Amino acid sequence: MSNDILAGCRVYVVEDNYLLALSVSEFLESAGAEVLGVTGKLAEAQRYVAEHDDRIDAVLLDVNLRSEMSYPLADQLVALDIPFLFTTGYDAAAIDARFGDHPVCSKPFVPATLWEMVSAICTRH
Repeated sequence: MSNDILAGCRVYVVEDNYLLALSVSEFLESAGAEVLGVTGKLAEAQRYVAEHDDRIDAVLLDVNLRSEMSYPLADQLVALDIPFLFTTGYDAAAIDARFGDHPVCSKPFVPATLWEMVSAICTRH
């Protein structure tokens, strides 16, 4: 995709599948986003967000990180008012109900859908 709709949007990617994280990062950058970083570890993501919350416009958050649910990070993002969307290979209905107002992008990704969802949360921030 060669579009700059995400120009200026700073995105942090939390995904434990390295190849998928790389692919998503390249996709976001091709749409003009700045990918601030990528991690597949919950604790590392929590530290990064705590230290850089003022730089982050949006987070792509895998629900399950190496068999560890990412809800503690989702709670942190809510508290910091950082928009995020969940990514998951599971049914969206399986996500904790308290996060029901956050968008969910199902894996495998449909590129246009992911692009639209990231654009929507970056625009709000």
